[in-house]
Amino acid sequence: MQMAMQNRLLEQKAFIDAYTGLPNKNACNELLNKKDIITDPTACIMFDLNNLKTVNDTMGHSAGDQLILNFAKLLRSVIPEKDFVGRYGGDEFIAVIYHTSEAEIKVILKSLYREKNRLNSYENQIPIDYACGWALSSDDMSGTMQMLLDEADAYMYKNKQLCKKYN
Repeated sequence: MQMAMQNRLLEQKAFIDAYTGLPNKNACNELLNKKDIITDPTACIMFDLNNLKTVNDTMGHSAGDQLILNFAKLLRSVIPEKDFVGRYGGDEFIAVIYHTSEAEIKVILKSLYREKNRLNSYENQIPIDYACGWALSSDDMSGTMQMLLDEADAYMYKNKQLCKKYN
């Protein structure tokens, strides 16, 4: 019984980000490495925090850690529980929205933006800012989850460049 409990703890450590409580890069990769073709409308959203290095450099790494935790909580509070949210690496997060549509993704992203602005209105809050990109599988696109993420990542990178250009 004790061995089973230890195994469960080890498995949890292997797939859960200790700081945010979200699935970690291992869990994200396990999802992304499935070779199954996506058959239901599914969206992948890639998020990248803006200015984490600046926060770390000016306010310290504990402030940067707090920013990451706040963003993780923000994502989990807005994205439906049935869907996947994971910390892909450092300041990158992914969400996979199952059985969805373009309209639903836009509603989720608008809700996320509104909630971010609400949180940022608190004075002692480290401002959250992010770039994101998303891709939606469709009838004419037969691909894997990794292909969907790659497309979302490309759009996120374009969004990140626009954010830098206008800031």
